[in-house]
Amino acid sequence: MSASNDTDKLPAKKVDPIMQEYAKRILGEDADMPDEYASLIIEARRRGRAGLPQPHLKPHRCDKHLQDFLDGIFLGEIWQPARVYFRCLGSKQGEEPERYTLQGDPDSLKR
Repeated sequence: MSASNDTDKLPAKKVDPIMQEYAKRILGEDADMPDEYASLIIEARRRGRAGLPQPHLKPHRCDKHLQDFLDGIFLGEIWQPARVYFRCLGSKQGEEPERYTLQGDPDSLKR
């Protein structure tokens, strides 16, 4: 009834470059892409929605600056941490600014 084409037989990584790029972000640029990397991505999303740990994912390099900025909002220090955070976002990897040291006690924000 339906004619199968050659793309049905190819692994997903050869068919979809967008999925390949996404998998490289998750696994790292130097990692070899397994044939079933699409199932890895689906598993990572499932684990993320379930709140389970995802040891193969790395946090963004500016995450700590973002945390300082968010803590600063609740401690009344907004502009300095925001400036450092946005400088980090605009910087190249390896050229991130030093972290802002909050004047208040960020531990008081934790429950």
